[in-house]
Amino acid sequence: MSEIILRADTPAQLKARLAELDIDVPLRSEGRRNHHAERYCIAHLLATLPVEQLSFPLNLTHSDKPDFLLAMPDTDVGIEHTEAVPENIARADFLREKEGLGPDVYFTPHVLPGEHRKTADELRREIEADEAGSGWCGDSPEREWAAAMADHVKEKMPKATADGFVRYPSNWLIVYDNRPLPAIDYSKAATYLAPLLAEMGAFSVFDTIFVHDDSHMCELGGTPIIHALAKPGCF
Repeated sequence: MSEIILRADTPAQLKARLAELDIDVPLRSEGRRNHHAERYCIAHLLATLPVEQLSFPLNLTHSDKPDFLLAMPDTDVGIEHTEAVPENIARADFLREKEGLGPDVYFTPHVLPGEHRKTADELRREIEADEAGSGWCGDSPEREWAAAMADHVKEKMPKATADGFVRYPSNWLIVYDNRPLPAIDYSKAATYLAPLLAEMGAFSVFDTIFVHDDSHMCELGGTPIIHALAKPGCF
C-alpha cells in the first residue's frame, strides 16, 4: 500500500522531516525486511543530494514498483531500490547474529561471482574456521566491486521494464552496497563501473544510478560523482 512518508516545502523543512523518519535497520536475525533498508537508503539519498537537484515543495511516497515516488513541481521521479549483498554473506551474517558463531573480528570473506548457495552447515564451518583466503591486490577490489554492482543493476533492469512497473519522467535506482570488500577507492571504482553500466544499456532504464555504502555515494548517469554520505537530519 502506498504511503506518503515525507512532505517538505523548503530545504530546511526537508532536513527536519528526514530527522523524524524511522530509518533504523534491524539485524538480519531480528526481523530486518526490505522496507527497513529502503527507508534507510532513500533518507540518505535525499540528505546527500545537493539541494539544487531537488525542487520544492516535494512529497515522498513509499510504494511498490517502484519503491518510491518523489513528486516535485518540475518532475516526478520513480526510485527503485536494491541491496547489493551476496546471498551467502547475508545468510552467514544471520547465523553469526543468531547463533553467536565465530570471532567478533574476522577476515573479509572473498565471494566468487556466481557462487552456489551454501548449506547452513557449510556456512557454519566457514565462520568458525575464519580462514584468510586469497586476498586482493592492486586495483582488484575496485574491479570486483564494479563487476558486482553492475551485476546487481542488471538484475533490476528487466523488473523495471516489466508490466506493472510504473515509469515516470525520471527513473532512478539506489543500490545499497553491503558487499564485503577491503577499502575501496570509490573514484577509481566508479570509473570502472560507469562503462559497464553503459555497455549493458542501464541508462536506458534508469536515468541515474546511485550506489552507496555507509560513507560514500556514487552518482552515475554522466560523469561519475562521488559524494560523502550525509546523515539524514544533520544541519
